[in-house]
Amino acid sequence: MKLLSEEQNAAASESVDFGKYIVLLKKNWLKIALFTGLATILSVLFALSIKPTYEATATLLIESEASNAVSIDEVVGIDSTQKEYYQTQFEILKSRTIAERVVDRLNLIEVPEFNPYLEPKQSLLGSLKQSIKSLPIFKSEEVVVQLSEQEQAVKVRQAVVRKFQGRLSISPIRKTQLVRITFESLDAQLAADVANAVGEAYIDAGLEARLSATEHASSWISGRMQQLQEQLKQSENALIEFLAKEKLVDDSGIDVQASTVINDLILRLSEATDRRIQLESAYSTLSSGGSLATSDVSSVPEISKHPQVVNLRSLLADANREFTEFSKTYGPKHEKMLAVSAKKNNITQQLDQLIAQLVGGIGKELQAVRSQERLISRELEKQKQAFQSLTVKKRQYEALVREEETNRNILNIFLNRQKETTATSDFESRNARFTDTAIAPHSPSKPRKKLIVGFAMIASMLVAVSVVLLLDVFNNTIISVKHCEEKLGLIPLGGIPKLKKFKNKSVSSDVFFDDKYMTFNESIRSARTTIALNNRDSKFVTISSSLPNEGKTTCAVNLAMAFAKVGKTLLIDCDLRKSSVAERFGHKRYKPGLTNHLLMNTELEDCLFEDEKSGLTVLAAGMPTPNPQELLSSERFEKLLHQLAGQFDKVIIDTPPALSVSDCMIVSKITGKVVVVLKASSTRVTSLRNTISRFMTHDVQLDGVLLNQILDSKDHQEYVYGDYIYHIDDHSELKKTA
Repeated sequence: MKLLSEEQNAAASESVDFGKYIVLLKKNWLKIALFTGLATILSVLFALSIKPTYEATATLLIESEASNAVSIDEVVGIDSTQKEYYQTQFEILKSRTIAERVVDRLNLIEVPEFNPYLEPKQSLLGSLKQSIKSLPIFKSEEVVVQLSEQEQAVKVRQAVVRKFQGRLSISPIRKTQLVRITFESLDAQLAADVANAVGEAYIDAGLEARLSATEHASSWISGRMQQLQEQLKQSENALIEFLAKEKLVDDSGIDVQASTVINDLILRLSEATDRRIQLESAYSTLSSGGSLATSDVSSVPEISKHPQVVNLRSLLADANREFTEFSKTYGPKHEKMLAVSAKKNNITQQLDQLIAQLVGGIGKELQAVRSQERLISRELEKQKQAFQSLTVKKRQYEALVREEETNRNILNIFLNRQKETTATSDFESRNARFTDTAIAPHSPSKPRKKLIVGFAMIASMLVAVSVVLLLDVFNNTIISVKHCEEKLGLIPLGGIPKLKKFKNKSVSSDVFFDDKYMTFNESIRSARTTIALNNRDSKFVTISSSLPNEGKTTCAVNLAMAFAKVGKTLLIDCDLRKSSVAERFGHKRYKPGLTNHLLMNTELEDCLFEDEKSGLTVLAAGMPTPNPQELLSSERFEKLLHQLAGQFDKVIIDTPPALSVSDCMIVSKITGKVVVVLKASSTRVTSLRNTISRFMTHDVQLDGVLLNQILDSKDHQEYVYGDYIYHIDDHSELKKTA
């Protein structure tokens, strides 16, 4: 076995081997070509069977604002300034209502293209579908309900409308107010007629909708006018009754006069209060006791500023000054001093009497001011209550006036709308117009036969290539020597082709000498050479497999005969559970052999037999034994193997499958190495890896794998020798590849 180097594995993980896929496609080119050709032929037949379809297009301009005699947009309820307006119009063009208008106008119910119930001539595909639906498995057990003529007519109409809508295409032109109306039909002229009819039906529907809205608005306004007039009359009567009841002409000056009186009273009350406070302060000061003449009356303006008080105080000051001057010259008894004292006393008495009179006057004035303040306060409260009553009346009056004005304004609005709707009731305002009408096309738009055929050819080729690649990706088995190298990262000891003649029976030993199977024999010799080069230090070649029926016994027998050509070789059948080596050489299955020698001490020479053609010595399995593992694990069996290794140049050992029983583990543990046979296109990579893991767990060296029963004839001619794979071309010349 030759493992790929770490550098090769790293390079393979970083790059994609496109050459592998190219080789895979080259191997399957015939299948790909056949599938592509078949699909292309079917697409040609399909394209030829399709009826030609004609496509006609009309261009319609949707007006953003309808032409009105007067503005009645608020009545009709159309706002063309909104972005959703045009989207709404496009959906109206595709609506069922427009479709039904066109169906009725052009009587499309009588056209077989749209009415599936007219029983036109059925196509081959339709006949096939009908035949399939008529099969018993597709028949329903439900009772078919018989429809009445009216129900059948509705059903037919719905079917025609659905088919019509499926053929209709509405495509707005971006950033414009234009919209294309496209219709497909088997009849070129009918396609053009339908495209134009859709636009006309849309225009008529819009016109009818506006006129209907106008008529409805006019009718509603007329009915509402009577109610509004009655409401206005009631509100006017209520206002008149209120004015008469409250004896008011209107509210002009009512609130102004009342507020003026109240403000005046408040001002007068404030003045009286200030005067009372001033008098109370002065009276309290003057009534506190002491001589009035000598008391401090400067804080009382009513007294201090009185002219007589000012005069008397001036005279008193002069008398005091004279008294002071005379006192410096004369004594108290002097006549001048006595005269001045008398004068001063006289002035003081006069001043006290005057101040007393003024204080009495202040007290009387204080009582009068208090009385006045109380009267003003009572009058103010009275005026406030009267003003509140006037305010309530004013609010009632204003409410009645507002109601009357509101009813009058609403009535005026309705009068204006009534005149507008009456003026536009017979005005035809179209919401769209044609910029280009549809004309009958000269050539069909469908089918595009070349495109269908080309697409089918390319698609079928891609599908075929994808299937081939996917099958290879999801293939979890080994199919060739090259595939084994790609999947497992190792080069097999050899690749052995499958012999189709021995499909259901074992391969006899005579095949190795038959010239009819030259390729098979050469592959055996190539595997022998590789094994010999890899096992120069060992005489044992232990052969096993992962699972039964992988051809390990056939490989063991033919390898043994190949080794017998170059040296003395012994073939031992250690598959004690299902032995078959003896039968391959024409002997009975339980011919005395290994078990007879180990259990019954039969002479070894009696258990061996030699094949005359190849010169191969064979040790058969012998009689059946109930405990083959104990027998193979015995020390005597190990000694026998070493004894036979001394007598022969090569000892080939056939063992049971590794994943079925552990017998091969016991034998390979003694020999040290094992060759695993795997069946091409059958043995799963997972099974092989499990087998290799089991051997590695038991410290058994894997000598390599042998790929058996390769199906591809090209792979039959691959042989492994050393580090290279050799290919035999059609001229039997060897070509070496790494």
